[in-house]
Amino acid sequence: MDAVSLYESGRTNSLRAEGLLFASSSRDSIGGAHDIDTAFTGWIDNAAELALRFAANAANPAALYSAALAELGEGADEAIIGCYAAISRLPDGTVYLGRSPWSAPPLYYHATSERCVASPLLRAVFAADAPREPDYERIVDELAYDWRSGEEDAWYRGIRMVPLGAAVRVEGSEHRTRRWYSPPTPALDMPYDEDASVERARELLDEAARKALEWAERPAITLSGGLDSPLVATSLLAEIPHDKSLPAITFVPDARWNGHAPEGTMGDESALVRELVETNPQIDWHLADNDIGPPDRHAREVFAASEVFAPGLANVGMYHGVYRKARELGCDSLLTSDMGNPTISDDGRYAYCEYASPGKWKQLMRLLKNRPGDSRSLWRKFIALTILPRLPRSVRRALRSLVHPRRADMVALLTPLSKAAREQQAARAGGRGTGSAWSDLTFDRSRKDAVQREFRDADGLGFDVDLAFEQLYGVRKRDVTAYRPLIEFCLSLPAEAFAWDGEERRLARLMGIGRLTEAIRTNRKHGLHNVDWHARMTGEREEMRRVLDTARGHPVLGEMLDIDRLLGLIDDWPDRPGHDVDEDWPRMLALPRAMLLARFVGHVENRNDL
Repeated sequence: MDAVSLYESGRTNSLRAEGLLFASSSRDSIGGAHDIDTAFTGWIDNAAELALRFAANAANPAALYSAALAELGEGADEAIIGCYAAISRLPDGTVYLGRSPWSAPPLYYHATSERCVASPLLRAVFAADAPREPDYERIVDELAYDWRSGEEDAWYRGIRMVPLGAAVRVEGSEHRTRRWYSPPTPALDMPYDEDASVERARELLDEAARKALEWAERPAITLSGGLDSPLVATSLLAEIPHDKSLPAITFVPDARWNGHAPEGTMGDESALVRELVETNPQIDWHLADNDIGPPDRHAREVFAASEVFAPGLANVGMYHGVYRKARELGCDSLLTSDMGNPTISDDGRYAYCEYASPGKWKQLMRLLKNRPGDSRSLWRKFIALTILPRLPRSVRRALRSLVHPRRADMVALLTPLSKAAREQQAARAGGRGTGSAWSDLTFDRSRKDAVQREFRDADGLGFDVDLAFEQLYGVRKRDVTAYRPLIEFCLSLPAEAFAWDGEERRLARLMGIGRLTEAIRTNRKHGLHNVDWHARMTGEREEMRRVLDTARGHPVLGEMLDIDRLLGLIDDWPDRPGHDVDEDWPRMLALPRAMLLARFVGHVENRNDL
């Protein structure tokens, strides 16, 4: 992050930068133009173009944003390509809040008739005396896997947040939101030129790498054995001088892991990474610490930095080691490829439905026969992947329960919530027209549906977690694959770009010709990042029991959690993981999330016993 700013009108009637981010306080970005003052965090990728257009300073993104607002008004955000959250005060006193599409720091605000407080950090908003009353219904929704992505009500009552690709005007206690961005529509009826598309995707990835290196002073990259990060690494290497090295960090499972991974998966990707490193001597390769620990390790620190309940912390504990290693290496930034899966290496799973049409049956059969890690018969795969998604939801659920009786209610299987909490949540979700992502899990039925879902789901808690990690370790993060021209180009491509001739992730595999080792380019296994869950949690059983016993008497936790069931999962602990949905997933999903909820409540209430 370049800056974390708090805007507070009514008291100071000005913008002021708070020293709330450990990284780069010298990069605080506050600027003005034409009587518009702006506090800005993030970056603008087309800054040089905009500077010429508006006669502004390309090196000051806040001043550039102010100039764009002065010239274009509410059309300013549409002209800007980047990753940012911006807070501006217009000449008439109106507060204007803008956030880029696809990827952006969070942006929260609290407005009354007397004042408006806004910041990417909730704790900065609370420090300005905004109310701090958690919305426990929203937290229950999260634990029911009903993520409510893109909503404007935040995690605390009375606090609002700006959606991705939107701008909010605040006048007194009134606010008006304009969601100006819409994702591109895939070109479904035009002939697909594969060679030209692969070449263009390479060009845009190289361009994204160049932009990232212009932004970063001392970067490190995250490097796995998949397709995304190795492709990003080769693009970055092509942009740095031959006498320079590029630090790379790979995380590995906890040292206590037994080394076993299910068929079709990789638990430890370092062997594949080593092959890439051996063919690219400019990569300065490092392994992150393999003492990952329990899923709730450092959770209280993350909650203190972000003030947001993020159950996904159970899945990203290994990133503490990655950030620590980057800091040890003296790096100021971490370059990632988080958006690789929906862009350059989309697996094209919607093709199973889309190709069930005249003229594409042969392609459908090839995909079904060659589906990685799926040993089911051809006809069973056809029914599950092509027919089932097209049936009414009630029919899908009935058919699934015949094959997997314990999965008839996936939410009940995988959540730590009590029956009463689940029933109340389901009633609320029905009223909103939403529901749990696990209640009817299926692939998208078309490429167009997939693109719409990707944008709907893009706005999540990951941005708050990223900001918290940056504060804890003093290392900024930038997703190279979240470059908007690259995203929009990939999303404009049809299904055959990603799944064709029996090959999933086809675009990325073709992009990798001549860039990646064949072992990586043709690898069909996927990484299983929490393959070590059993090793990490076994030694924590007594602590989990203690926390759950304490939670039983808590007025919120005792009602929200199914304490008896959770204790039963601990008491009936398996000797080893079986990598089974019915047996393992409740332990590796429900239990960690119950612990994280207890830690969050402990943080909010300043209680050490939770």
